Amino acid sequence: MKKLPIPDWPRWFSWKVSEADFEQRRERYVLYKNYPERFDDFMGRMHMITTDLPKYSERSKPGGLMTSTNQRLWDTLDWLNLQYSAGAPVAQLVEVWPYALEWAQEYGDFHAHYHQSPEAGNYTTPHAALRTEEYWIVALRLTCFGLLSGYAHTMPRVMKFLDYANELMGVRDGLLERLVGPFGTDRGLPPDSCTRHLPYRKLLKVFSVAPAKRPEMLETYLDEWYHASRREPYIDQHEEGGYTHYGYWSWEAAAVTWLLRIDDSSYRDMPFYPKDWVDYARQYPPPPIESTLYSGQTCPQGGFWWSDASHQSLRRFEAGDIFPDIASGTARGITVWRWALDQRQEG
Repeated sequence: MKKLPIPDWPRWFSWKVSEADFEQRRERYVLYKNYPERFDDFMGRMHMITTDLPKYSERSKPGGLMTSTNQRLWDTLDWLNLQYSAGAPVAQLVEVWPYALEWAQEYGDFHAHYHQSPEAGNYTTPHAALRTEEYWIVALRLTCFGLLSGYAHTMPRVMKFLDYANELMGVRDGLLERLVGPFGTDRGLPPDSCTRHLPYRKLLKVFSVAPAKRPEMLETYLDEWYHASRREPYIDQHEEGGYTHYGYWSWEAAAVTWLLRIDDSSYRDMPFYPKDWVDYARQYPPPPIESTLYSGQTCPQGGFWWSDASHQSLRRFEAGDIFPDIASGTARGITVWRWALDQRQEG
């Protein structure tokens, strides 16, 4: 797996939203009196840990490396949350998310190494425990931010990170499994329960009802979301000055809306719904119901398709196009065409 280039740190630091632009923020409970310091805290630690890690990784204790890289992952996810609330362009967040995934995997490597050291005391814990507050802090946000940023094809990497120790304990989350299921994870039937129960279990029925009923169900979900979230770590963070508050958003409602192609016109202006990130995500459509077809058949959905009949087969088809036969030496159209999980292609 090719590593990402070093972040353009000066440009990333320049993304701090000005006080004038902050007036147009997406979330009214995020206050400017807290924003600049929180931005500097998150970005500063992300930069420091990334810059210093190569210098100290050989001589630092496993526990220290694990702790610092875990802090960087949490800071990155909090920064993405904060920047969306502050009104930053979604394109900024999309640029940073692949680093969140790479840094999650780097933390995972150090965490696993720590478990092999005497420091761990022969005790193994998940990279993100799905039954604890880490479900929202890490697992849900990492997954939803990736789906909404056009990186659905990386979900196998996300789930490999989340499976660590959770899988051994038989811990699987019904919502996460439904969100990643279409993207090459081959994970079998999802459970009919959620590890954190409320508010998330109320979304599971959306996957099984008729499409016409889904908008009403999402509207109800968003209407009840804050009260149902009373046991989650983000609840009431806006009180007492809101210093630790980064914005109330139902990232899972956004991801479900995108994945199931739900018409959000009836709830897109409701509180807690991150409509701008959903609008961005729609340029990368999820797989059609029929994602494997044959030459001579009609393309059911516009997007990029590929065939193993040729190494140069990746191309964009529009809905209604006829899939061609590109298999050499065949008399009839038998080329198999498959939906490309990575829709982030240059046109």
